[in-house]
Amino acid sequence: MNGLLANVKLKRVADDLWRLVCVPSPTGGERRAALTYARMLAAAGARVELDETIYESPAVIGRLAGKRPGRTFQLAGHIDHIDAPHAPPVRKGNIICGRGAADMKSGLAGILEVIRVLNESSRDFAGQVLVTVYGLHEAPKGTSAPIMNLIRRKITGDAAMVAESTAHAENRVVIMGKGQAIWTITAERHGQTCHEMNAPRDGDALCRFGLKLADQLLQYNRNLQTRKHAFPLLGPESMFIGQIHYGDFYNRLPQKMVLQGTRRWHPVQSFKDIRREMQKLMDGISLPKGVTAHCDWSLTGEPYCIGPDEPVVRAYRRARRTVLGRAGALAGIAVVVDAHRLVSLGHVPTVLQGFDNRSAHADCEYVQIARLRQPCRIMLLTILNYLNTAGEKHRKSYEANQTSRRGYRGS
Repeated sequence: MNGLLANVKLKRVADDLWRLVCVPSPTGGERRAALTYARMLAAAGARVELDETIYESPAVIGRLAGKRPGRTFQLAGHIDHIDAPHAPPVRKGNIICGRGAADMKSGLAGILEVIRVLNESSRDFAGQVLVTVYGLHEAPKGTSAPIMNLIRRKITGDAAMVAESTAHAENRVVIMGKGQAIWTITAERHGQTCHEMNAPRDGDALCRFGLKLADQLLQYNRNLQTRKHAFPLLGPESMFIGQIHYGDFYNRLPQKMVLQGTRRWHPVQSFKDIRREMQKLMDGISLPKGVTAHCDWSLTGEPYCIGPDEPVVRAYRRARRTVLGRAGALAGIAVVVDAHRLVSLGHVPTVLQGFDNRSAHADCEYVQIARLRQPCRIMLLTILNYLNTAGEKHRKSYEANQTSRRGYRGS
């Protein structure tokens, strides 16, 4: 096994990452990058096909079969990056810098190397490795439609690893995540925008309502922070106000006020529950005469939770112990990653493995090449630990965890 881990070649990972970073892939415009990745994945040894349901954002599907029958282990990741300005890509010494380098083309390069090493080892493993790479991930433009299409088509594994993590969780074993949705409350008053001197007597009603609503939302967040819950790995739920827009000129009376923010919640609740709570809060605030208000929602991801005894979690922690000397503490995350969709919608137990994601979305996004060797080895060993653990005992353990993981509530 150690000999196989030694077959991970850092220069190949760096060369692949550099090639990927040099192909822009802003959310919604990933086609060229996806086709490039498909060719690279085929060259690494996988059998490759495309899901072109969304022409500008095709999903890449790769399969590498082992020598013996067995389960399917899925490697997943998104190829799009945020559509924000960045200096041209640079490769210098131990650094590759460019938009998408950390989030998450470093992970995609790691997947290529793992497939390459498995293929070069005469595919001496049970089952198969499934690779799914897709775009339209980054909110708010990203709709996650490509990965949702794959889940609906049941192009998923028995277990999965997403080649991405968050900076604070990179050295931990993530087994749960909060749900997240973006809310937008729009309040409007009857009448035109006008000069303050021409404002009606109750012209400030919209402003007063908006301020009272903001105060209620802030109080709601304070209540969430102190509410008892059964998810110590996730911490409290939250209601966050990120934007308040009222007016466009110093002496004009606005006709509209917009508040926007996020709501993050635990696995015991659903998106439907969250919307119902918000409506109840809004119904508790009297609308002034002539003022209307409504709330629009955009779901980023439902919460998820898997048990610490899932076979994929055990395989992952064993791999970490072998490579790093420590299994890693269990953790939860507040941001939404593709594990949310794979677990909550695809019912696929999923773990995360970061590939130097520390500078994700930064003005200067970069990766230290030397930090990519260990994640590749952990990914490789997790696959082998999982797929080569065969037999009825493993199957029964997996099925038991399928039934119980939704009820898991802590570490």
